[in-house]
Amino acid sequence: MSSVQRLDQELSGLALKILGERVGKDLRTRMRQLPSRLRGGGLAATYAFVLSKVDPNPAKELGYAYHQLAVKIAEHVCERRLLGGNGTVLPPKRFLEALSSATPAQYARASAEVDALATWLSRLADALYEPPAAANTTGGTDGADGGPGVREGDRG
Repeated sequence: MSSVQRLDQELSGLALKILGERVGKDLRTRMRQLPSRLRGGGLAATYAFVLSKVDPNPAKELGYAYHQLAVKIAEHVCERRLLGGNGTVLPPKRFLEALSSATPAQYARASAEVDALATWLSRLADALYEPPAAANTTGGTDGADGGPGVREGDRG
C-alpha cells in the first residue's frame, strides 16, 4: 500500500483537526461562510478576520476554532512552501506579513489551497453539527413540521 495521500484527503483530515468532533450552531455558521468570505475578500483579508476572532481558550468553541484555523492554515501553507521559504512554520501574525509580501503566483497558489480547505471546513461543519437536545423534542420524524427531519438552513 502506498502512503501517498490525495490533497483532498489531507485537507479533510486537517479540517477535522480544526473543527474537532462536535460542531455547534455558531461554528457551523462561520465555517459555512468561510468559502464565500475567501472568494469575496481574498486570503489576506480573510486571514486577518480570522486572527481578529481568535481565542486560545478551548472552552470558547468559536474563538478556539478560529485559533486552530489560523494556526493550521499557517502550518499547512508554510510546510507546503506555497509562499516560498524553507518550510519553517510561521506564527499567525508573521504568516499574515508573509502573505503581504508574496508574489502574485505564490499568493494565488496559497489562496487556492486555503479555498479548498475552506470548502472541507464547510462540509464537515455541516456533517458534524449537533443541534441542541431541546430542538429534537418537537415531535415528528419526516421534517414536515420543522422537527428533527429538517436541519436548520434546509427550511425553505
